[in-house]
Amino acid sequence: MRYSAISYFGVAALATMQGAQARGDFSSSCTNYFIEGNNFLRATCGNGQGGQVNSALNLNACIGIDPNNLVCRPNGNYAAQGCAGCLIRTGAFMLCSCPGGNKIADLDECVANRGGILACA
Repeated sequence: MRYSAISYFGVAALATMQGAQARGDFSSSCTNYFIEGNNFLRATCGNGQGGQVNSALNLNACIGIDPNNLVCRPNGNYAAQGCAGCLIRTGAFMLCSCPGGNKIADLDECVANRGGILACA
């Protein structure tokens, strides 16, 4: 019984850690972020050593489109699928006009800050 309880908590802790790693949460360490040219995220990000780095990321590498929303997807290329007019609305949410209507992406789910450099999560 003792082994089962320890195993359960170990698996639960591992699942929690893996979930945390999946979320990029770039906005917790980056400021002045905005969308440029429909698909580039620009931001000033902390490098983990007390400095700041100006960084840019082509979001086509991180975000795709599904029937209802923009989703985290490697090489999703949402802009080529007809999404345009993208901008940051509230927090780290990006709103785009796409085929079928406006769609939203939570950039904190899809983008990470890796030592001051924006990257797909």
